[in-house]
This record gives sequence, structure tokens and C-alpha cells, in this order.
Amino acid sequence: MKVGFLLNSDSRSFPIGYSEKFREIMDLNAIPYVLIDPNSNAMFDELADCTHFLFRHSQGDTDMMLYDSLFYIAKNIYNLKCSPDYETYWPYENKIKEYYLLRSSGFPVVETNVFWDYDLAFKFLKTSSFPLVVKMYKGASSHNVVKIKSVKEGKRIIDRIFNEGLRFGQLPGKSNLFSLSNIGFPAYVRKKIRSILVFLGFLRRGIPYSEWQLQKDAIIFQKFLPGNTFDTRVTVIGKRAFAFRRYVRANDFRASGSGLIDTNPVEIDLRCISLAFEVSERLKFETMAYDFIYDEERQPKICEISYCFDHRVVRNCPGYWDEQLSWHEGQNWPQYYQLIDFLQLEDLQTV
Repeated sequence: MKVGFLLNSDSRSFPIGYSEKFREIMDLNAIPYVLIDPNSNAMFDELADCTHFLFRHSQGDTDMMLYDSLFYIAKNIYNLKCSPDYETYWPYENKIKEYYLLRSSGFPVVETNVFWDYDLAFKFLKTSSFPLVVKMYKGASSHNVVKIKSVKEGKRIIDRIFNEGLRFGQLPGKSNLFSLSNIGFPAYVRKKIRSILVFLGFLRRGIPYSEWQLQKDAIIFQKFLPGNTFDTRVTVIGKRAFAFRRYVRANDFRASGSGLIDTNPVEIDLRCISLAFEVSERLKFETMAYDFIYDEERQPKICEISYCFDHRVVRNCPGYWDEQLSWHEGQNWPQYYQLIDFLQLEDLQTV
């Protein structure tokens, strides 16, 4: 056994915390691995000498292209076992793919409309009830997710989307996390000045993997479901489900990225656990995190999914449920369980 651990596009392991935990566990268990540098032609010889191929995406578009470029080679030319597998990474960081996959498979998702055409999007706006949640297909921690209350607000968004497009965190709207109404005038001015200096090349971008490509020519409208003061995040790793509740920000409707976490298992709606297991089994996800909110009848609906997540919160969960909804007490890093499944080694030591 030898694991080829693919570095990210700038020849480092990122996210540092998540990827380094993989390495710590493999070091502790004396599992041979090699760091595959995508900027070196030596990677082909190194891949040929491996049995497994491991990667963990950042949120950057370049890393999506990188892994997608090598996955077929690793799996079908070098016959390596790959993680994430195709089923798991295909919908990552693309809310349109997520919705299409879940909707076509018959799973309960929040009512959603996707448009690839300006005229049809505008027609939908003119006949809609408000408020509506508007999303771009790519976003994280509630960025590029806003709530609109009128046709005028929606038109401003689609005018932008179906013309010049937008980048990270630029979705127009009063509820944008970086809007004047949300962060106040002084912070808004500082952010604008910094953006200009970055654009002119006087400052470097402040977020790693900020090379998100321009997003345009597609828009997502989602039904706003009132009364949700939290969402339920269920992370399925193989036959284990970890869950916690995330409360929405003050005077906001979004829970993702709020940092307001409750890991008490007594508070978890077990319907969310069962549904997450069902989706993962049918769609063959090796790892997947699900965000649930409630509809008007208090039925859980899937809002979004992602195979990447904050490992620290999962580590802080006091235990997990199995597929029979039996509870297993104890804390551990999600990377530990991922490596058990990936390498088929049940007796791994943990860090």
C-alpha cells in the first residue's frame, strides 16, 4: 500500500488543518505516502508507484480543475483507488448540480428554480411571491446568498448575472454579507478601498484560493421558508452520521458560517439522520454533509450538500449515529473515519 497525496495547485496541502490531519494519522500508523506535486512532471512516475490517490479540495476553481484533470488518469490509467471518488466530488461547490441531482433522484429539497436565460428569469420574478432566496451556483459560508423582497431587487441581480457576471461575495442585495446595511458605513468604505487596491495590484488578495472564476448566465431562485432559526448539519462518513445545529446570525436568515453551533445530540431531528443516510447510500457518496431546514409543515428539506466541511466541528460532536440510528459515544477526527473506509484498515490509531 502506498498513498499518493495530491498537493493543491500551488504545491502545498490546503486546507492546511484538514489535509495535515490526514498526514498526521498516516504518519502515526506508518502508512507509506508520497506528496504529489502537480507542478512537477515527476507526478506521473510517483502515481504509477501508488495504490491509492487522496485529495481534499479547497474552494478554489483551480483545484476543481486540477483534481478533475488527474482523476481519470489515476483511476483508469494507473488503476488507483481514489478519494474523493467521482460520485462524491462531482457536485462539489456547484449548487445547480446539487439541486439537479437531488431533485431528479426524488429527495425532498427546498423548492428551487434554476434559469439559464435572462428573459425567463425575469418572467419568473414578475410572477413570484416574495421574499425569495437568490443564490449563485458557487459560494461558501453564506456568501453569494441573498434574500430579495421585490421584482426590482431581483432585476438588479439578473441584470448583473446575465451581463458582466460577478465574483466572490459580490451578489447585489441589502442582505449581502458585505453590504452597507450589514457591515456599516466605515467597514463598507474600508472594504471598497481595499477591493480597489487589490484590483490595481497594490494589495494581495486576503483569502486563499480566491481565484473563483467569473460566475454568469445562470441564477438560482429558492423558496424562502420562514421560521427557521437554525439549520441541521448532518455529515455522513460511510456508515456514521455526525450532526449538530447551526443557528442563524442576528437579524439574518442564514446559518452557514455563523459559528453558532449546538452539538447536543438530544436536539437532533432523527428524520434528518435517516434521510442523510438514504441519500448517501443511493447516490454512493463516500462522505457528504447535508444542510436541512424545515418547510411550513415542519418537514425537513435538504437545502445544500458538500463533501467538504469544517473538521473541527465534526470533531467536537460527542459521538455519531449508525445506520440503525444507534448512538456511539466518543469524539474523533473525521479524517480518521475517512481513512478507515478509504484504506480498509479498521485498526488505525488516532491522533
